[in-house]
Amino acid sequence: MLVFSHIAPLPMRALPLLALLLLAVPASAQDADAAVRATITALFDGMRAKDSTAIRATLHPEARLMTAANQNGQRGVMQTPIGAFLASVAGAPVSLDEQLSEEYPVLIDDGLAVAWTPYRFYADGQFSHCGTNAFVLALGDDGWQIVQIMDTRRRDCDAE
Repeated sequence: MLVFSHIAPLPMRALPLLALLLLAVPASAQDADAAVRATITALFDGMRAKDSTAIRATLHPEARLMTAANQNGQRGVMQTPIGAFLASVAGAPVSLDEQLSEEYPVLIDDGLAVAWTPYRFYADGQFSHCGTNAFVLALGDDGWQIVQIMDTRRRDCDAE
C-alpha cells in the first residue's frame, strides 16, 4: 500500500475555491458551444434574409465552400467561390430556408470547432434537398468564424 505522507491535506478554506474552479471549466465550454452555434445560426439567418453582409460577417476571410458531389455515379469535390455564393443568395428569386436538425454535435478544442449539421433545404417553402453540413470554425479576436463548410446534397432523404 502506498502512503503519501508528504502531501498536506487541503485546507477547508480552499474547498470553495476548488469547487468554483471545477464549475468554471464546464461553463466556459458551454459558452464556446453556444458561441459556435450562434455563428452557424447567424449564417442561416443571413441566408433567409438574403443579406450578404450578414453572411460574410460569419465567414473567415479565407473561408471555403465545398460539396462532396455524386453526379451520375461520379464522385468528386466541387468548390463554390464565396463571391458566387453570396451573389446567388442575395439574388435568389425565391425565399431560402435551410433547416438544421434540432440537436447537432459541436466539438471544440481551444480555437478549433467542428459542427456536423444534418439539414433540409426549402426554396419558396418547397422541399429542395437534404444532406449534411460539416463546419470548421476558428476562434479569432472577433469571435468564432466559419473557415470551411463542406456539405452533401441529395433528394432522397429517407436514406438518412
